[in-house]
Amino acid sequence: MTANSRDMIPLWATALTGLLLAGLSACTPPANPEPTPPVSSSTESAHAEAPMLVPVAGVQDIMRMQVDPAADALWASVSTTVTAAGEENLAPSTPEEWAQMHGHALTLIEASNLLLIEGRHVVREGVEHLEDHGTPGNLTAAEAEAAIDANRAAYVGFVTAMRSTGQDFLSSIETRNIQGIMDAGHSLELICEGCHLQFWYPGQVIPPFPGEPPEEPIPPEA
Repeated sequence: MTANSRDMIPLWATALTGLLLAGLSACTPPANPEPTPPVSSSTESAHAEAPMLVPVAGVQDIMRMQVDPAADALWASVSTTVTAAGEENLAPSTPEEWAQMHGHALTLIEASNLLLIEGRHVVREGVEHLEDHGTPGNLTAAEAEAAIDANRAAYVGFVTAMRSTGQDFLSSIETRNIQGIMDAGHSLELICEGCHLQFWYPGQVIPPFPGEPPEEPIPPEA
């Protein structure tokens, strides 16, 4: 090796030294860092006063898209039919079917929570009529909302009763209690009918089955 070759620095060493110096420079804090702008008291107040829950869907939307499908599936999942050939029992039999029922029960519970949010209207903004507008005995959207506002406690009682029945469904599904599911289904039917008779179709008269007295709707929870 010659004297000149000893004095030469490899190019890779020069590049590595440059990278190390650049990294150290990036890690060094600036001499005069920019101060973080303070949050004004008015901004904090605006955040504090902003509602956490802003209802958009109407009661009708939640009933049509969540409550009705979940309730119908739960009602149809378990049944006993007596025919000339004997008794036929219908119930979930696979893990997938039980999982679907579990989801329906959770939907019913959480839909009840949505119905309890203050400020939710019967129909969403821009919608004037209920889907069954004009049916004899039925209230209009405005009349239904006025009825709920006039007796909010009864409305809340019906909805919390529905939520409690959803929890009964859930417990029975988790323990595979067929009779418990059927009992919850009967309770839900009475709760729904009682609420509808007060806030949806109070003028409708439903005749009883021949030879049977009409069922009494379940009262709302206190």
